[in-house]
Parts: sequence; structure tokens; C-alpha cells
Amino acid sequence: MFEGWHEFYLVVGGAAAVLIGLIFVVVTLMHGRPRSTVLTGSRLYMGPIVLHMGFVLTLSAAALTPRMTFPFYAALVGVISVWGTARGLYSTIRIGRLKAIGGEEVHWTDVWFYGVIPMVVYLALAGVALGAWRGADWSLHGAAAAQVALLLVSIRNEYDLVTWLAPRSDGDATPESS
Repeated sequence: MFEGWHEFYLVVGGAAAVLIGLIFVVVTLMHGRPRSTVLTGSRLYMGPIVLHMGFVLTLSAAALTPRMTFPFYAALVGVISVWGTARGLYSTIRIGRLKAIGGEEVHWTDVWFYGVIPMVVYLALAGVALGAWRGADWSLHGAAAAQVALLLVSIRNEYDLVTWLAPRSDGDATPESS
């Protein structure tokens, strides 16, 4: 089924694994922050990245599995698309509420890149699942495009997290105390 895709899925799966590892580096930048802030941040910002990369890694492993069938692959893609869509909706609502309540100040792009865009990718992945169920060859290209989209949005989001966290250390001296 995935003849000719071996190198692509090795690279995509490897990239997803590296991005999962990089999240642990991001977590170390949160040292010294209040626990409630860290928990909210991990649920709304880090959780989706790990989930997306876990799904990319899962789909890459499935593509590299010998004798993978369209129906099994379609079922796997379908489950991932439903789960990802639900997660995207959750992130969109929760990050949107942060702005509405006036809690933590969030950038307007957060709702789009952590919620809406991934949700759209997962909805497209649902179409890929349907195509795979029917045995359509185009579904292989659709799945590859969705995985690359999830990689790109996750790279953007990890960069966003690092650039937001790195310059803000709660332990830094204030100008008054210097």
C-alpha cells in the first residue's frame, strides 16, 4: 500500500519524535513558574503539540507496517481525525475563554494556531479516512499532506512557546531591585 513512501515516513516520523523531545526542553524553561500557570499552559499549549506529534508518529509507523491494508489504515486515520478535531475544538474554546475572561493575556494567533488550524487539518483527515476506506490512492497523498501540516503548525507553536517563555524568568531581578 505504501510502496515508495518509506523515506518520507522515516523522515516525518523522526521529525515528530524530535519535536516531542523538544517539548521536554520547553518544560525546563518553565522552572520557577507558579504551578497553576504551568498546568493551564501545558493543557492548552503543550498538550496539543504532543498530541499532534504523537498522531504523526503513529501514522508514520502505520505506513511503515508491512502489509498495511486500506480498511485498517482508514480506521486508524478516522479515530485520529475525530480525536484531533475534538482536541482542536477544546483548545479553540479554552484559549478563546482566556481572552474573554480577561485572565492571562493571549495573542490573537493562539486560537488560530493551537485550535482552529489543527482542527481544520483533522477535518481534512476525516476525508482522507473516508478515501482510504474506499481504497482511493489519493488518500495516501492526503494523509502525507495532513502530517506535514501538523508538523509545520507544531514547529510554529513550539517556536512560539520558546520565544514566549525564554525571555520571561520570574526570578529575574526587577530594575528597582538592581
